[in-house]
Amino acid sequence: MFSFLKIDLSEAFGYKIFKYKKVDKSENFGYIMFEITKSRTSCMKKISLLLLLFFITFNLLSLTSFDDKMRLDRNDAWKKYLAKIKDKMTPYEFAAFQYYGFEGSAAPGNDFLYIKDEPSKKYNIKNFEVVKIVTHDKLKLDGWFFPVKDSKGTLIILHGWGSDASFGLYQSQFLIENGYQILVYNARFWNFSKKPEKYVLSLENEMKDVESAINFLKNRKDVDKEKIGIFGFSQGAFKTILAGARFNDLKVVLEDAGPTSRLWWGNNEGIIKIIKEKTGEDPSDPKYNTLEQIDKISPRPILILHGGKDKSVPIEVSESNFSKAKEPKEFKIFPNSAHCLGMKQSDKEDYIKTVVDFLDKYLK
Repeated sequence: MFSFLKIDLSEAFGYKIFKYKKVDKSENFGYIMFEITKSRTSCMKKISLLLLLFFITFNLLSLTSFDDKMRLDRNDAWKKYLAKIKDKMTPYEFAAFQYYGFEGSAAPGNDFLYIKDEPSKKYNIKNFEVVKIVTHDKLKLDGWFFPVKDSKGTLIILHGWGSDASFGLYQSQFLIENGYQILVYNARFWNFSKKPEKYVLSLENEMKDVESAINFLKNRKDVDKEKIGIFGFSQGAFKTILAGARFNDLKVVLEDAGPTSRLWWGNNEGIIKIIKEKTGEDPSDPKYNTLEQIDKISPRPILILHGGKDKSVPIEVSESNFSKAKEPKEFKIFPNSAHCLGMKQSDKEDYIKTVVDFLDKYLK
C-alpha cells in the first residue's frame, strides 16, 4: 500500500536514515519509524534534523489512508452519478427522484464508520454506547445511546434531510447536560451508503424505524418506559409529528421547523404519479401530512420551535402546524436563529430553557 524510502545523507551531513516507513493503521492514522546514527558534527546534525523534520511533516500532511481515499472516491462517484441522471431525466422525474432517492446533500462516503468516534473526539462526551437498532426488515441502524445517571427521561433524536447522527447530536447535546438521556441514530438511507443508487424512500419504513427505536429503549433497564419522548429537526421534525401521532409510547413530542409534507420539490400530478410508481406510496395521502395528523398527538403535549431567520422552512409552516395541534401545546419563535440552530446561536439560552422547562413539566 505504501512505498518504502531509504535515504543516505551521511556523505552530505554526517547523518544516516536507516528506515522511513509509512504504515496504514486503523482509524485512518499512520506512523513513521526511523533510526538515525550519530552525526559527525553538531552543525551538520542541526541542518539534518531540520531537513528531516520538514520531510516528515510534509509527508504526514499529505498522508491519506486507503480507507479515506475510498471515502472520497465514493463521494465523487455519487456527485457524478447525480449529474448524469439529472441530464437524462425530465424535470418531473428529477423532482420525484429528489423525493425518493438517497438524500442528495449527503456524501455517501461519510457514513457511520466516518463519524463513529465523534461523541468523544468532536463533542468531548465520554459516556456513550455505540448501538445498532434492528428494524422490521432486518436493517441495523447505527447510532449512539447517551446514558445519564438518575435521568429525567429519554429522548429519541431525528436528524434532518441529508444530515446524520453527528449533526443530530450537535443539536441535542444540551439535553444530556440537563439530565436527559438521548438516542441518536442515522436514518435508514445511510444503510445504503455503499450503493446509494439502490435506496428508495418509504415513509412507512421511516415510521417503523421510529417504532424500532422505541422498542430498543423499552428493552433497556436504564430507561423509564413512561418517560420516552421524541425530538426532531427539519425533515426529522416532519417525521417526529407523524410518529407522535402514531405511537402513544411517545409521551412528549418536540419539533423544530418541520415541514407539513415531504413534497418539497413539487406536488403536481406528474411528480406524484412517478413517486407512487417508484415507492408504492402516495405522498399526498393525508397520513403523510402533518396538518392532518398533528391533532392526534393530544392529549400528549407538543412543543413547536422555529428560528426567526429560518430560510429553509417558513415560519408560517410552524404556525399552521400549531393551529392544527390540540392542547397541551406550546410554540416559540427564536428571532435571531437560523434553521434548526436556536440551541447554538444568540437565542441559545432562551431556546435551551424553553425545551428543558417543557420536558421538566411533562416528563416529571
